Amino acid sequence: MPDVLVEVHGDTMPAYLADPERSRAGGIVLIHEIYGLNKAMRATADRFAAAGFLTICPNLTWRQGPAPELEAGTDAAMEEGRHRMSQISDDQMLDDVRATVLHLREMEACNDRVATVGYCMGGRIAFLMAVQGDTQANVAYYGTRIDQHLDNAFKISRLFMMHLGEDDPHIPPETRKRLREKLCPVPGVVIHTYPGVGHGFARPGAGEAESRAAELADRRTMDFLGLYLA
Repeated sequence: MPDVLVEVHGDTMPAYLADPERSRAGGIVLIHEIYGLNKAMRATADRFAAAGFLTICPNLTWRQGPAPELEAGTDAAMEEGRHRMSQISDDQMLDDVRATVLHLREMEACNDRVATVGYCMGGRIAFLMAVQGDTQANVAYYGTRIDQHLDNAFKISRLFMMHLGEDDPHIPPETRKRLREKLCPVPGVVIHTYPGVGHGFARPGAGEAESRAAELADRRTMDFLGLYLA
């Protein structure tokens, strides 16, 4: 069951909240993959909370009503996840994320400084928050279809970090090259790549190489956010 309900234009969206041990912490809005708010995202939220951040993961498929949770690992789950996300626009997801940022800032436990951290599809929304949002920082893990928005690179007004696997079939070498060429010259943008791993390497339960890459990516993310959410 969701821990909190976030108000979105007079309606309510369920979300999972993970509290750190300390009060007046920086806030993080986690933006899930196509699989939605699931066990993996709750574990990720708990990990960020253990690092000292007030962390919340909204269920961006809430408009579709209750549905069984999906976990990565099967073609059926991937197809169902893609189907669910195809029914939601980026603008709707941005509305949901902005509402969640506001929800965090209104919490007494939050120090008013908030970042987004997005995975896969959620990484694209984190990028768009760097362009259109008012968060202190934004992080994308293997964000998909960001290359379709590179005309907006000059509009980036918030700090942005990206993590990419060098064997990711969804973000091939030519796409990574375009991302670096367009984004790296922008102040406040940094891109890290990880050899030998593909898409979803930071997902809990991945293999040994993926776990090593995820540990490094998470350390970089925690250090980055620690600087700007304190």
